[in-house]
Amino acid sequence: MKNATVTCMADRLKPLPRRHRIAHLRALIGLQPEGYGRRDELSELLRAEISDASSE
Repeated sequence: MKNATVTCMADRLKPLPRRHRIAHLRALIGLQPEGYGRRDELSELLRAEISDASSE
C-alpha cells in the first residue's frame, strides 16, 4: 500500500468480521470518483480480502 490513509483504514477494519470488511470496502470504492488513486488502492485491498476469504 502506498497510501498511509488506506493502510490506517485497513488496520481499523481488522476487528470487524471479514464479510463486514468486504462490505465496507465495496461501499468506500463506490464513493470514490473513477480514476482516483485511492479507489485503486481500495480495490487492491478488497481483492486481498476476497482472496483471503476464499482460501479459508
